Amino acid sequence: MRPILFLVALLAMPASALELEGGFSREQLTGGRADWTSAYLEGSHSFAERQTLYGIARRTSRFDLRDTEYLAGYYHPLGARWTALVEGNVSPDHRVLPKHSVLGQVSWQAGGGWVLSPGVRYTEYTASSTRLLIGTVERYGSTFRGAYTIYNGRPEGAGSATAHRLAFEHFYTERSRVGIGLTRGREVENVGPPIGITSTDVRSVNLYGRHWLTPAWALTWEGLRHDQGDIYRRQGFRLGLRHRF
Repeated sequence: MRPILFLVALLAMPASALELEGGFSREQLTGGRADWTSAYLEGSHSFAERQTLYGIARRTSRFDLRDTEYLAGYYHPLGARWTALVEGNVSPDHRVLPKHSVLGQVSWQAGGGWVLSPGVRYTEYTASSTRLLIGTVERYGSTFRGAYTIYNGRPEGAGSATAHRLAFEHFYTERSRVGIGLTRGREVENVGPPIGITSTDVRSVNLYGRHWLTPAWALTWEGLRHDQGDIYRRQGFRLGLRHRF
């Protein structure tokens, strides 16, 4: 099934568990590089607690190169405390985005609001591939969530690069939230021609949130600033409108 048909299939599921979101983003880059832009359609369907199917179709423009990306993922409970996640994405043109990527992750509810989530992602680009190890520790308490994530990426034929991310979220209503994320370290990324896939020092901060205007409609937003070593800085925003059926 083509990913766009996957999103259509979500529409045919029971409406009480379905959410759809459409939005766009724009980021300005330094060094005379063209803006990054994207437009996306996202859908999710929750069958039960910790059992969710989701998909995204996205059109992007980076470094004056256009790509389309399709993504699908599925959360499934493995028991009272364990949850598995499988996610995959593909880009038919893959001029800048990966040809395809696969993520596998498990989460363990350790009790007392603590959640531990190890995972691994394999990504293949046009001319190379990367492996990314992920480890996340989360703590939920009252209306707050704190999380620390460590990433260790290794490009094909090169040394590994490690980055660290801290996130803090406040749920000010049952479904509305605001958060901040900080990332430091080294990251494997496609920085565009002529360099391509490389690992660089990164520093980034993003503010994000989802605010439910009514029981059926929500506004999602994000503002970010990301320094990709000495190559470029990008900063911009994302806006989306979400509907719950």
